[in-house]
Amino acid sequence: MLLKLTISLCLIGVSVSVPWEPEPKGGDWIKTHERLLNQTLQHKNDIKLVFLGDSITNRWVNGDGKAVWEKHYAARHAYDYGVEGDRTENVLWRIQNKEFDDITPKALVMLIGTNNLGDCTAPDIAHGIQEIIHQLEAKLPNTKLLLLGVLPRDGNFGLKVEEINKIIAKFDDKKRVFFLDMSKEFETEPGKEIPDRYSSDKVHLVLKGYEVWQQTMEPLLKTLLGE
Repeated sequence: MLLKLTISLCLIGVSVSVPWEPEPKGGDWIKTHERLLNQTLQHKNDIKLVFLGDSITNRWVNGDGKAVWEKHYAARHAYDYGVEGDRTENVLWRIQNKEFDDITPKALVMLIGTNNLGDCTAPDIAHGIQEIIHQLEAKLPNTKLLLLGVLPRDGNFGLKVEEINKIIAKFDDKKRVFFLDMSKEFETEPGKEIPDRYSSDKVHLVLKGYEVWQQTMEPLLKTLLGE
């Protein structure tokens, strides 16, 4: 559990965002949400594994991770709920607005937080992640949650990522929530990414990155799926 947190606000342009308070976006984001609602409705009896997150997760099926997804996850009845640009508060809104209603996946893999790095403190981002966990536990009482540490980033974000992961590692209760930090597979030290795993923007992954992710996560995922 998080100890006392100093409440700080994350500034996005002229608006104010709080990582643990649900917040939607507009425009095409709402259309994406509606598409995911339809995915849930159409496949609710088939969804056994969920991937939840931002663009890094979305690109399992719409980017460099697609071949790995088809090889390792499609046959396991996996469904992708990654949305470009999502922050913790956006994921919270999606959970509260029926994206995961009436489904019973065995496991849910979550990677979120990198889009909050620029304007939120590490404790506040961790607080947002913790609130997502609480919402998922209530919505999906029979689902194991595989919480991934925020992936390493170059430069000054490296130390913030390390701080976040130290906090959220404590959410692992070995019952419902299972934490996996893949940092050693993606960086040589905090703030120094392994180049062949990232795209030129130093945020998203290339094929090699998705292969490493799959290989690193597979032992724990198999256990959670009961395979």
